[in-house]
Amino acid sequence: MNLTKEEFSLFNLKSRLKLLKKDGKLLRQRYPGEYMLVSLYSIYGFHIETIYDVDNFKTLSVNSILNPDVYQLYPP
Repeated sequence: MNLTKEEFSLFNLKSRLKLLKKDGKLLRQRYPGEYMLVSLYSIYGFHIETIYDVDNFKTLSVNSILNPDVYQLYPP
């Protein structure tokens, strides 16, 4: 399966997570706050950023990234 950013964004949160698990590649992660984990993935030729609430064990968002320089926001 190969989707565009627009097609990917039409899926609900649960389906986007399933697609990331199946076809995505984790690139980097960062902790901008004590209880937040932000992850950068590559899937179908574009980037996805997820925000996970570590304290409540809940994914808050899974969205495509518009900024092509987003990779530089993540520590190596």
